[in-house]
Amino acid sequence: MTIENNLVERLQILEDIEAIKQLKARWWFACDVRDTGDMRSCYHEPDFLIDFGFIGQYRNMEEFIRVFEELACHPSHIDMHHGMSPEIQLTGEASAKGRWRMQFQLLETEKKMVQMMHGYYDDEYVKVDGEWKISVSRYTILSNLLMQAGDGSLQVLQLGAAPGLVTESEG
Repeated sequence: MTIENNLVERLQILEDIEAIKQLKARWWFACDVRDTGDMRSCYHEPDFLIDFGFIGQYRNMEEFIRVFEELACHPSHIDMHHGMSPEIQLTGEASAKGRWRMQFQLLETEKKMVQMMHGYYDDEYVKVDGEWKISVSRYTILSNLLMQAGDGSLQVLQLGAAPGLVTESEG
């Protein structure tokens, strides 16, 4: 192997890792702005798994999008997914895995609720026709803080590692 070939391979690895980072960032942004078309485009639909634990497991994109729309697509539902500290490893020319930390913040203005959740994603990726796609995404929750506003203060409704959603609360 020549030095030039080695540099070409190393550059390709860096380009693939960056493309995967951009893919995951696009996924979270699409979730935040409720762009279900772009959300769909991030996944390899013929063979995928979304495992969001307490929210459910999905192998059918239509079912996942329906649940997402029921939970999140409301004018009073303002959220932000903040991904960080990616650990991306190529496992082949067209496969990779990654782990991400994620902080989620939700302001539910109608119910006057605030949620802050954090955990991590274990993902698998495939390169299809030169483009990286998510094939498996598993979310594990590590902490959840759910609060409700009232009389100028926030009341803690849930604090700890137990899962829960604003949509499950009476609020």
